[in-house]
Amino acid sequence: MSDPTIADVMETLKSITTELTAMKADMAAMKEKSASSSDSSAGGRPEGPRDLDRPPKFQKLDFPRYDGKTDPMLFINKCESYFRQQRTMAEERVWMASYNLDDVAQLWYIQLQKDEGTPSWGRFKDLLNLRFGPPPRSAPLFELAECRRTGTVEYSNRFQALLPRAGRLAEAQRVQLFTGGLLPPLSHAVRIHNPETLAAAMSLERQVELMEIDRPVQPPPPAPPRGLLPAPVPRPALPAPQQPVMCGHTCARRRRARDMRRAAERAGAAWVSL
Repeated sequence: MSDPTIADVMETLKSITTELTAMKADMAAMKEKSASSSDSSAGGRPEGPRDLDRPPKFQKLDFPRYDGKTDPMLFINKCESYFRQQRTMAEERVWMASYNLDDVAQLWYIQLQKDEGTPSWGRFKDLLNLRFGPPPRSAPLFELAECRRTGTVEYSNRFQALLPRAGRLAEAQRVQLFTGGLLPPLSHAVRIHNPETLAAAMSLERQVELMEIDRPVQPPPPAPPRGLLPAPVPRPALPAPQQPVMCGHTCARRRRARDMRRAAERAGAAWVSL
């Protein structure tokens, strides 16, 4: 067999280079496809059998606990975050959540198991909200609209607690409801800036309130001098008290003289008649 010529070697290298280029193109396409599928999964693709087939990420997460003294919505939200992260099966969720109940919440679940058995996860959430959640309202949106400001932290926290139960609201509606609960002039100052999001409206509220606190207090007007006060009006003098009449010997003499005159007048009248 004759040795390969330079032309044969060049032809072989050319074919190898072509194959390598094709392999690189295929690998790049596969990598791009894998990245796009990962992005779509992170963008909110619902869980399915493929998610459950993947092993969970072994990350130290403390399961939340609940004692029935606060809004159960926070507990339920943490539970569902844990279940998504750990790929928890649906039939194991109620057991894990009920195991981490304390105090009156645990006593409630014991009675629930006696009455209905082990409920599904959806039924468990509904009953937990019904037992320990705020009183059900026929119009939760109206309750959110009636929320009024008493203080920056109190009002923001109260509004944030009522918001999840009011249903789906557009961002503009949330801003309008929040600013509507503010009192003037704070509400006017926030509306002037036209916030586009609820977070921006809450931040503006805090900034305006801090500006009002830092504003120097105007001193009260000075009091008028004491020397310029009008003189008091003079009061009229009271009349002098009358002296009591002394009735002694003088009164007796006057009475005797009067009686003597009357007697003389009667005697003279009798003499004339004779």
